Amino acid sequence: MEELIPIKKGDLFSLKKITNSIKQVYKTGLFSDIQVLKEGEQEVKLIFLLTRKLFSRRIIITGEQKISRKKLREGLYSLFEGSFFTDEKLNKAVEELKEALIKEGYFFPKIEAYSKKDPGSSSVDVFFNIHPTKKFFIKEIAFSGERILQDDELKKEMKSKEGKVYVPSVLDEDILKLKNIYSSMGYQRAEIDVEKINFDEKEEKVSLFIKIFPHEKIEIEVKGAEVPLSLLKPIWEERIFEEWGLAEGKAKILGYMRKKGYIYSSVLSFIEKDNNKMRVVYNVTPGKKYTIQDISFNGLNYFTPSELKKELETTGRASVSSLMNGERLFELPEDIEYIYKTRGFPDAQVNFQFMTPGNRVKALFFIEEGNQDSIERISFEGAYLFRFQTLLEQISSFEGGPFFQLNIQKDIDKLENFYLNQGVRGTEITARVEKISDHVFSVVFVLREGNKVKIGNIVITGNVASKRKTILREIRIKEGDYAFYDRISESKRRLERLGIFTKVEIEEIPISSERENLVVSVREGERNYASLGVGLETESEPQTFAIWNNLLRLRGTGEYIRSNIFGSGAQLSLVGQFSLKEKRGVFSWEQPYFFGIPLQTYLNVWLEQDERKSFTYDRQGVSLTAIKPIAENILFLTTLRYARTTLIDLLIEESEVDRRHQPFSATSVSGSFLWDRRDDPFNPKKGTFFSFVLEWAYPLFKAESDYLKTFLKYQHFIPIFPGVTVSATSRLGLGGGSKPIPIHERFFGGGSNSFRGEKFDEMGPKDQISLKPIGGEALMLLNIEMTFPLLSAIKNLSGALFYDTGNVFGEVKQFSLDSLQDAVGFGIRYKTPLGPVRLELGWNLSKPREERKAIFIITIGNVF
Repeated sequence: MEELIPIKKGDLFSLKKITNSIKQVYKTGLFSDIQVLKEGEQEVKLIFLLTRKLFSRRIIITGEQKISRKKLREGLYSLFEGSFFTDEKLNKAVEELKEALIKEGYFFPKIEAYSKKDPGSSSVDVFFNIHPTKKFFIKEIAFSGERILQDDELKKEMKSKEGKVYVPSVLDEDILKLKNIYSSMGYQRAEIDVEKINFDEKEEKVSLFIKIFPHEKIEIEVKGAEVPLSLLKPIWEERIFEEWGLAEGKAKILGYMRKKGYIYSSVLSFIEKDNNKMRVVYNVTPGKKYTIQDISFNGLNYFTPSELKKELETTGRASVSSLMNGERLFELPEDIEYIYKTRGFPDAQVNFQFMTPGNRVKALFFIEEGNQDSIERISFEGAYLFRFQTLLEQISSFEGGPFFQLNIQKDIDKLENFYLNQGVRGTEITARVEKISDHVFSVVFVLREGNKVKIGNIVITGNVASKRKTILREIRIKEGDYAFYDRISESKRRLERLGIFTKVEIEEIPISSERENLVVSVREGERNYASLGVGLETESEPQTFAIWNNLLRLRGTGEYIRSNIFGSGAQLSLVGQFSLKEKRGVFSWEQPYFFGIPLQTYLNVWLEQDERKSFTYDRQGVSLTAIKPIAENILFLTTLRYARTTLIDLLIEESEVDRRHQPFSATSVSGSFLWDRRDDPFNPKKGTFFSFVLEWAYPLFKAESDYLKTFLKYQHFIPIFPGVTVSATSRLGLGGGSKPIPIHERFFGGGSNSFRGEKFDEMGPKDQISLKPIGGEALMLLNIEMTFPLLSAIKNLSGALFYDTGNVFGEVKQFSLDSLQDAVGFGIRYKTPLGPVRLELGWNLSKPREERKAIFIITIGNVF
């Protein structure tokens, strides 16, 4: 901490310097109390007494109560794992826990709270011991007010029952449920509240009194068209101005109808009141249903039609095409006017009309651009640190370009960011706009430049297991450098990307007008992770939707991860998998650097046994992989691999390379190039993905391998209109060598992720005797799909139509487009965070009609 204190040995004694030192240390946010003791008169010795802030490492709740510990933790706001710890916060947390317990029916709770400090760090473990509490049973539930429903009917809908334990959170749920019931009956504004609660501590019973005010009954009626009432009901749940409610309902109905293609629909609305009833009526005249055929523009000078459409697709909410819906069509004028304003046309006006030949509509937009405001001159007042041209390059506005006030504010933000990135602090920037003539302006950026600031000391705190050098190697700035803000931000991102810290903060602490210290505060996360997974599998692929008719067996996965090994950011993991068809054990070592070079590196050692259609193999291997990001979304991977494979069950005729019980060793080097521009790797809707892999297996270390393989994949996802996506996945694999490639290294096709007209691995050449697949040295596949919504009420559910074509060829010279097989099918999908759950049926059209049996597929994830 001496690095943060500006007082040095030999300085003159100064109370001002001591005060400034205390302020500097306080700014780090790491200490709750700082005292300075003075010893001596002529030769002064200063002793800084620092009380370090503590943070909560673990929250441990004990006691006999059956309430979920998760619920109790959710009720803690003052203290939680990772938060700063104080005795005051501990007392508040006790009160919060008491409230949480009462909410779950545990009354008059007594809680013993204490903390234990970890001697090796600034963390504490917090313990809450809950002593036995009191419970109350419901003696009576009474209702008052104009309740409409009978008391027995109301009680029947409630979870809180007479004779049962009283739980306030359950009663809250009951009140909400009753409100929903009244709302479904038309009483959207019903007020239902607990009026009084009487506790009888002696008998441990409670009486609940609930008051009901249904208010007026609201009936919403839509005539002339089918419009979901759920669209309108939320409008009338609160007390509103009735005119606003009618207008809001009209707007929602028009949007809904236009979306369905009724672009000429109109709505008349009114309210009828009778005693305690209010009837809201919307009369809809839908008109004729149209499909949008074309969109055109009239009056364009500044933009070409294609340029304006491109701008609209960037600014708007959907594609501008003939497939857009009518609701979006009515939004375009406002979007077009805004685009013109950003280009300096403040008075642009847009109107449109429809031409309706038959059942199709052509939308014609009439644009009056008006005069363009332009910038004649840009100047920088008070700029001394950087040249005029350098500053001009930082902003979007330019001389002769359009003038728009919002763009000027964006330019100020860009200039401020530029100064920060150049190590300048304290710069203030404003803009003065001067009108030269009609529609011509000059812009003067007025700057009060700050000072260029250098980094004094870099202080690292909060690391317990992590080595200082592990943190320093991620920091992109050094002591003595200018305080480049972009490098400081990049340092924070790199530390977070290590995955070993739950919190990273980098604070700039000024020590003078031209120097500052950097305080890097980290909080380390858990270092040990363990997981178990259990699933079911069938010994063979299911042939019908009645999966239960197939023999089901258990499969399991176990994983252990130890992170931040030796404080270096490295990670060790052990994974075990066991099932009917495969057994696998993998040891992995992952580290962010390779001999000081910033390469994400993986060392894997594995043992596996896998059962395929034509063979079962045992394999032991080791591989070393390095990953290097080349640019955004672009990766390059290099892998060195040695594997020893033994075919323990060969169901095809033996050959020179495919020998039962005789090991085949392979040493290979491979390079992979990946370019991923998808919007989501698990559930993509748009974008592209390209990968290229080249593997060379050569006879090193007495290995028998001698072949070359390459594999290319390209995916393209195109949203053609809302909810509907067309995608294509193409794959090409080629291989060869001085002798045939062993069966376990060949290309195979068929199954849920390749060709859905064949079972897993069964596409391509077959063994003449056993008729089992033998794979090939060439593979070509093309999968085309269209996904679309099925039910608006279930937004994650979609339907799919697909067409697959491709084949596997025994040798590269046998490759022929005429030999490709075709398959079609359909399915349903449900989107999950890990990709869609897919249920599909596919038919191979290349087989004779009598042999075309449906292939049933159930899997998770997209075709890859």
